[in-house]
Amino acid sequence: MSEPAFVRNGETARASGEAAQFERHVAGWAALAAVLCFAVLCGPFFARRVYVADDLGEFHLPVRNFYAQQLARGDAFDWMPSLYGGFYIAGEGQLGAYHPWHLFLYRFLPLGAAFDIELLASYPLLFLGTYLLLQRLVARRDAALLGALVFTFGGFNLLHFVHPNAIAIVAHLPWMLLAADVALATPSRRRRAWAESALALLVASQLLLGYPQYVWFSLLAGVALIAWRMVLGQARRARLVSIGVAVTLGAMIGAVQWLPTWHVLGESVRQTADPGFANTGSLHPLNLVQLFAPYLFQTRVVGQNTHELGLYAGAVSTVLCLWLLSRRREWGRYRPLVRGLLVFCALALLLAAGEYGGLYRLQSLVPLANRFRFPCRAIVLVQLGMAGLTAVAAVLLFETAIQARRGAHTTDRDDRVLWLAVLASVALALSGPLVWPQYVASPLLVWSGPLLVGLAALLVALVERGVRGAAVALVLFAATDLSAYGMSYAVYGRTAGLHEYVADVALPPDTVRPRAAAPAPAKGPRVGDRMLLAGVTRVDGYAGLEPAKQLDYRDPRSWQLAGAHWAWQQDDDRAGHKRRWVSLSPTAPRVRLVAQTRAAPGAADAESWSLEFVAVEPPLSLPPSEPGTARVVRDAPGNIVVETVCPARQLLVTTESFDSGWQVTVDGKPGTVVRVDGDFLGCVVDSGDHRVAFTFQPRARWLGMLVGACGLGLLMAVACVRWTRCPQACTTGDSP
Repeated sequence: MSEPAFVRNGETARASGEAAQFERHVAGWAALAAVLCFAVLCGPFFARRVYVADDLGEFHLPVRNFYAQQLARGDAFDWMPSLYGGFYIAGEGQLGAYHPWHLFLYRFLPLGAAFDIELLASYPLLFLGTYLLLQRLVARRDAALLGALVFTFGGFNLLHFVHPNAIAIVAHLPWMLLAADVALATPSRRRRAWAESALALLVASQLLLGYPQYVWFSLLAGVALIAWRMVLGQARRARLVSIGVAVTLGAMIGAVQWLPTWHVLGESVRQTADPGFANTGSLHPLNLVQLFAPYLFQTRVVGQNTHELGLYAGAVSTVLCLWLLSRRREWGRYRPLVRGLLVFCALALLLAAGEYGGLYRLQSLVPLANRFRFPCRAIVLVQLGMAGLTAVAAVLLFETAIQARRGAHTTDRDDRVLWLAVLASVALALSGPLVWPQYVASPLLVWSGPLLVGLAALLVALVERGVRGAAVALVLFAATDLSAYGMSYAVYGRTAGLHEYVADVALPPDTVRPRAAAPAPAKGPRVGDRMLLAGVTRVDGYAGLEPAKQLDYRDPRSWQLAGAHWAWQQDDDRAGHKRRWVSLSPTAPRVRLVAQTRAAPGAADAESWSLEFVAVEPPLSLPPSEPGTARVVRDAPGNIVVETVCPARQLLVTTESFDSGWQVTVDGKPGTVVRVDGDFLGCVVDSGDHRVAFTFQPRARWLGMLVGACGLGLLMAVACVRWTRCPQACTTGDSP
């Protein structure tokens, strides 16, 4: 006799209730784990300390200090006189000077608070966006939250904490993919209109943050998503056109940043780099051992650059991805998604491998993208794909756990892949000290790899068997593992009180004339820009897009021509390699008038450079006369005013760096800027008394503002048309 219908319905309802309760319970703990990770990340901020590890203190903090000072004064912030003797810092990009978020932070908050908030704000945005994207793809909250946890606090995004603009752009990535997917696959025209507008603004926001390499990665991820939807037959041509229009409008809005960046790129050493430059920082295939042995090597990676080459996304992610591959028969409705993610991860890994993968050669055919170095940064795409695979694996694993709790097993368990992962980790711990004895870390760190992988495998096996509390333990273990790996390197390695950090700078003996050179040593990293925080002006510097110079700034003669009074030089003695301030004399004054010029020699002809008479190309015809006098009336960033008195036509020479964005007026009338001694700003003045005003007004800036305003206007117009066209269809129809 069969069971009554109400009995069967009651059992189904109880099973559904148990599944929903399991999902809510695990999702709650996953959300709490993310909050705790973020709280630990914010620890120094709560202690009123500033994050200064690596590039944070050596580059980002000094340039943002200048930015904040200029905003407080209401002055222009494009030109930074204290770096490279003058540098188009807003065009360099990593400041993100035109982004509304940065304008707000550094205008209204103290420097330390604004800097910390800029660094930290990306992580909750990244977590929420990844969760919503994965929730759309896997339709299960607990699994989506675990995947978001893996990506947000994974190796790449925590190790790159020292690159705030990169992480800020990556934080846009899941939101962009979400908006693109809604625009592609949602029937409602109203939702598609919203998604397309959001996509345009997200593209603009990414470009305004000024790190185009990560915008490029976002574009590649978006193309991969569109290709996947096309394979599934879910991408109509009209919708692809709409997405293309949205991306184009976003690029137009962001022109206020990327056009100046193009300007700076054209005047940087990057422009003349050889083809091998693009392969600098390729991910060696041996770095795959990180997935099973994250602490095997002293630097954690095969290579010296840990934050660039770090591939580890947590033991839980590694084990779950392997577990998913061993359950191919259970993929079911997720089969297209899993296949797409596997192809995406494989292509991203080949891209990250650079010269070892071959795929990176195709990028050399793309303008601007062929100037990017460190192909290993495509690891961000690898870990995004792994987060997606982790989420799918978690769905299947949690469904298996719910069935196990009810005593219903539809498939036989096969845990061999879990223990193979553990054996691989143990094998690396045993063989590493024998194969790479000079690079291997301490035994405690080496054997932490098998411990982490073993715990992850054990927890996955327990969850699969339906053991209560195992799923929560798996989530908490994943959060702990990821936080310890990333924060121990990039976050808690170096923090400081802002005033103490500035006070610790070694200043020149004469602080009235703090113009200095800090040459890089023959071996080792370049000197950072930390001294700029204490008011020192560097005639050289440290930046991503280093300006191309004709003088050799390893030569003291070049420092003197640039007006440097001091050099921060390496001093070899018995105590080790130290630095000390060395006085330079004679040195060029801030402004001077000269009556003799000659043709500019080659950049390598250092001996021919002189303070007595200058070199220009082509040489000027000046009458013989005694040098006149020049006096600086105003010396502000991007605005230099000089009063001159000379007996005949002469050349006014400054120690400000030359850039094609400079313009000059003499007594209010337009003049011609002259490039002096290869690197400096000058102009010709006639006899008599004159007032010469140099202003930095690059064409790229106003052209970018014009294009950006047009893009914003067009976006608003397109949005209005989409909203007013066929209102009924917007809510019920599925028009293209």
